[in-house]
Amino acid sequence: MIVVTGGAGFIGSALIWGLNEKGIDRILIVDNVETTDKWKNLVKRKFQSLIAIEKFSKWLEDPANLKQVECIFHMGACSSTTERDMDFLLRNNVDYTVHLFNVCKKHKIPFIYASSAATYGVGNEGFSDAHDKIDTLRPINPYGYSKQLADRWILEAAKEGENPFWCGLKFFNVYGPNEYHKEEMRSLVAKAYPQVQSTGVMRLFKSYKQGIKDGDQSRDFIYIKDIVKMMLHVFEQYKYLPNASGIYNFGTGTARSFLNLGESLFHALSLPPRFEFIPMPEDIRDQYQYFTEAKMDKFTKNFKYTNTMTSLEDGVADYVRNYLSSGDPYL
Repeated sequence: MIVVTGGAGFIGSALIWGLNEKGIDRILIVDNVETTDKWKNLVKRKFQSLIAIEKFSKWLEDPANLKQVECIFHMGACSSTTERDMDFLLRNNVDYTVHLFNVCKKHKIPFIYASSAATYGVGNEGFSDAHDKIDTLRPINPYGYSKQLADRWILEAAKEGENPFWCGLKFFNVYGPNEYHKEEMRSLVAKAYPQVQSTGVMRLFKSYKQGIKDGDQSRDFIYIKDIVKMMLHVFEQYKYLPNASGIYNFGTGTARSFLNLGESLFHALSLPPRFEFIPMPEDIRDQYQYFTEAKMDKFTKNFKYTNTMTSLEDGVADYVRNYLSSGDPYL
């Protein structure tokens, strides 16, 4: 059995799609779906059961359950970069991760969890995932700090005793199908698609940093299908790589501008590019990342990963034409 926490969310449900594509459906999904539309991410998926987080805590107390677990993918977390309740983030993003790591360590279960590129802050220390660089990072929002705390705790805990395979994944800017329930935390592709269709114009934030023009703010945009391929590669290869445990960047390794992203969207819709630059909200100006770019050499070397990343142009085209513009936008 494979356990996927946050399995009804964006990355979790996409991972389940990838597992299903490989014929794997003995999956336990852990998520609090509540009144959200996350359930729609699971309609086409095959899995054994779906349980709430509260029930999962009791489920973990039964050794007979844990004997069935082949791996825990911990994708469950609050992913809102605007969340301000630090106590909530500590419970949800740190304590939960620590608890699962300890369970996996005790029962020798491989543990793969979601970290975030938000740990890099504005990027003054670069974007290296080398372990000796972790303590130098300075997140600029509570969400990034919560992910940083979890990373630091696990790195320290992993120094003591024997550990099963573990892996923290620093996701950069992921976009693609199944993100629709994220509302304001959706990718710009998902948010701009209906805007461009109705007005023919894409609105982008003005730049407030000297030397960077409006629209030239850059991110390492990575398509969800590449994320899934990389996660499945880790899952399939870790047993042959005894020293591969650690924290890894999950991006393309190439920064692209928001103008590049917009142009890709217009091209996918066969429309001429038209942009409007609007003021950035004052409450996010001091915590805005103007540039992110994953250093991917450690992952490609340690996991012998040779797959070519989907270009921004091809990823946006696939997302727009085969999902957003279709009657069924889900994986």
